[in-house]
Amino acid sequence: YTDERRVKLIIHQLHGIGKSWWVATKKALENQGTVITWAVFRTAFYQRFFPVSYRKDKGAEFANLQQGQLNIEDYVAKFTSLLKFAPHVAMSDEAQADQFINGLNPDVFTLVNTGRPNTFADALNRAKGEEAGLLRQRRAQFVPVAAKAAENPQIPPPPRFDAGSSSSGKKKNFFKGKGKQFKRSGTSSSSSSSDFKQMKTGKQAGDYCTKCGGRHATEQCRGVSGLCCICNQPGYFARICPQRNSGNSQNLEASRTMPERQTSSVH
Repeated sequence: YTDERRVKLIIHQLHGIGKSWWVATKKALENQGTVITWAVFRTAFYQRFFPVSYRKDKGAEFANLQQGQLNIEDYVAKFTSLLKFAPHVAMSDEAQADQFINGLNPDVFTLVNTGRPNTFADALNRAKGEEAGLLRQRRAQFVPVAAKAAENPQIPPPPRFDAGSSSSGKKKNFFKGKGKQFKRSGTSSSSSSSDFKQMKTGKQAGDYCTKCGGRHATEQCRGVSGLCCICNQPGYFARICPQRNSGNSQNLEASRTMPERQTSSVH
């Protein structure tokens, strides 16, 4: 485009504050007899919207630009937006490449700087490729750890079941069913002795009293008014009678059954 054509195109794109500014500036320049060229327009435009202090700050920001936490795409976008504030760099493709490479992170810089590119496009393409390669390497470092975890999975602890509970969590009632399965006779002396010991230690279900054998806590015992049906002694029930498993109880049981046997023999 010619300078006159460029001025017309840029003026056509102005709006808002920019358009109001140009109407006033154009009138002032024409009153001074100044021919409006591209150089005149650009100088006036920069003085109004890009003062020297602002351009210096942006130029310093461009000179110190580093990739940091940015990826290559974001870094090159910021690099390009600030390039216009460094005309001495913008006029040379090689200078742009040098400035771009110097701002890369150390790991990418080392790879790109090997056989240093002479053009900005070459530097950008190599930086993208090296960044992608580094990302693949970092991802690969986690693969052995994941594979090892898959080979040796942590064994979960076995499920815990409470006594008297089914797998569904509901308590089973072992005393319900078809017919009663309690033993009425044949109880051995060893099992009776074990029951007596459990009652004395308070471990039997119901916590029998260790003084009288009643179904209450020992500290709540008030005594028994009747006599033991085994030894005819007051103060306790037959279930904790000291003679429960002795020979005396056997003799007593025998004496109780003798009349019945004699009577049956008479007939």
